[in-house]
Amino acid sequence: MLKHEQRPRSDLALRETGWAPGLELRHLRAFVALVDEGSMTSAAQVLRVAQSTVSEALAALERALGTRAVTRKRGTHSVTLTPAGEALLPYARAVLASLEDAQAAVAAATREVRTSVELIANESVSTYLLPRALGVLRERWPNTRFAVTVGMCPSITEGLRSGRFDVGLMLQTVRCEPASRIEEGAHPDRVPLSEVPLAVFSGSEHPLAREAGGNEVPRDRLATYTIFLSDAKGYFYDLLRDFFRADGTSGPRLEPTGSVEAVKRSVITNPLGLGVLPAYALIDELRTGRLRTLSLTPSLPRVHLEARLYRTRPPTHPAVAELMEVLSTTLSDRPERRLQPV
Repeated sequence: MLKHEQRPRSDLALRETGWAPGLELRHLRAFVALVDEGSMTSAAQVLRVAQSTVSEALAALERALGTRAVTRKRGTHSVTLTPAGEALLPYARAVLASLEDAQAAVAAATREVRTSVELIANESVSTYLLPRALGVLRERWPNTRFAVTVGMCPSITEGLRSGRFDVGLMLQTVRCEPASRIEEGAHPDRVPLSEVPLAVFSGSEHPLAREAGGNEVPRDRLATYTIFLSDAKGYFYDLLRDFFRADGTSGPRLEPTGSVEAVKRSVITNPLGLGVLPAYALIDELRTGRLRTLSLTPSLPRVHLEARLYRTRPPTHPAVAELMEVLSTTLSDRPERRLQPV
């Protein structure tokens, strides 16, 4: 048996501070969530429990420690770590990280684990990119459930922040940023996957398609036409509105249709209609000749496909990393990259 002075420092510290037994993982989860989110309310949302549950877990943690871990300022909802809390935080994170690593190791060792991955994505991503990618993953992970919800940038970020989803997939523009209140605490890990070209397109008999003959079309030539978009508001709408008004003119009329498919159908049924969509959403119609792309000068702004993982650490289920890899490969191999405007 070790003599008193030979015991590890951690053992001495536990005995001298009166550390009580009973410290649990739920206590550490509540503590870390409170630190990352900055308030009991937000921590409860992330953990998907009642606020009273977080309060009880924190109280139990402090009873086990024998001292306060956080202090609250009167009249505010903010919390501050005590010296004991500062000392505990890196170890709490390490314990939770080790647990996630253990779960990932088990999942990687056997494909028989029954679990689920909750995804939220922009409409065009969920319609044109995810089916192929998830088809590959469902073969690799037959007992994993991949559930997809469609959302715009704000709902994706909020859904991740609240802990409802494991991964979000969005077409990123310079405007599509997390809300400032989210940036104050932990924020989604952002993983860029691929650059995505946008395409302005028309029906095969549109006057601009016949006149261009493969040549570039000046942006101001579109001013008298209607351009169909999928969304009535949001980052994508703002991006294109600003692009077409950059010359100081009112630009073409932007008319939302409500969905990606409605944009294409509106252009096909309107002889003078134009549309703007991610190029990957047009590949079938371009192949058959029902639609034709126009080469604008200056060119349309580009967007990026980005994955966001809102956790204290990124989700560690191997299927999440594989999904991002498959999506990147899918985009780099898509044939519309080899198609030229006509």
